[in-house]
Amino acid sequence: MESRPVLRLAAVATLVGAAIDILAPFVIYPRLAEPWPHLVYVIIDVLLLFGILAVRSVSGRSAGPLALVGFGLALLGLMLVRTSSAAIFGEASYMIASSVWSIGMVVWSVDLLRARGRFRIAAGLWIAALVIGLAGLVLKDHGPIAHVAKMAFILGFVAAAVDLLKALGEPQ
Repeated sequence: MESRPVLRLAAVATLVGAAIDILAPFVIYPRLAEPWPHLVYVIIDVLLLFGILAVRSVSGRSAGPLALVGFGLALLGLMLVRTSSAAIFGEASYMIASSVWSIGMVVWSVDLLRARGRFRIAAGLWIAALVIGLAGLVLKDHGPIAHVAKMAFILGFVAAAVDLLKALGEPQ
């Protein structure tokens, strides 16, 4: 996936996915009846998946084993999020799935920070999302704090996409 046009396309797809995720609760979801919002969720996650794959592609040379574990957990979490409506883990399926995704991103982020390369802001935002989410859990706040955690998570993808576009502007 190292070709410049493919990475550029992945970065743009990630930005589009993040924008849809931010705007959909206000613009898209109120206009849709069930089950159509689920299609929007799938589209968002596929677009963010392009970002995950592009970041892995660009950071792969400097990545250690921790990055692979985090990357794998993140992909597993993303797949569990998409199947959470099947209630595999009962009523808490979505919470468990999104936690696996977030933990995977944090494990990977630790390696991204260790490598001291690109994606440091994205890594920091993904770590902040988990910390904020855990604070909300401890405080039993499932409203405003959860939204702040989600925004940090999505802004991590925006930062990753911006880093991808910056990397493409640099001479090879």
